[in-house]
Amino acid sequence: MGSSKITSEGYSIPVISVKELEEYLRFHIPISAYMGVQVLDANFDHIQLKFPLEPNINHRQSVFGGSESSAAILSAWSLLWVRFKLNGISAKLVIQENTMEYSIPITGEFIAETDPITDVAWRKFTTNFDRRGIARIEIAAHLISQGKLCARFSGTFVAIRIES
Repeated sequence: MGSSKITSEGYSIPVISVKELEEYLRFHIPISAYMGVQVLDANFDHIQLKFPLEPNINHRQSVFGGSESSAAILSAWSLLWVRFKLNGISAKLVIQENTMEYSIPITGEFIAETDPITDVAWRKFTTNFDRRGIARIEIAAHLISQGKLCARFSGTFVAIRIES
């Protein structure tokens, strides 16, 4: 399962092995393997995924927009999956809708990184999930390449309780 790491502020953050998340993505979401995903960081508050240019390249020698969108979705979905996994909760996690804002073309390897989920949003989400067995939450992410912000993502994800 997971362990924890101590932040520079002295807080303990639950973490999951990057290997565990990477193997899960590659096996259960095959497009991630084709895209060359590498998990750099995976914990309760943060996901960071790295992708090479080559399998994601378009005819303009930059990253295909669909790959950018998929990378952002994978990072945001992974954050939700890690939070559920660390809490021992089983649920179907699906994306309901999303938007991407593409700022500059990506011409090299790139990172998809989640933005923090606020405590208020997480409490509302988990309260609804506990009461109804279904809940929605918005998760944001961004793409960075060569030290530059290249794209921003926002998506609404739905968690549906799996009855055992």
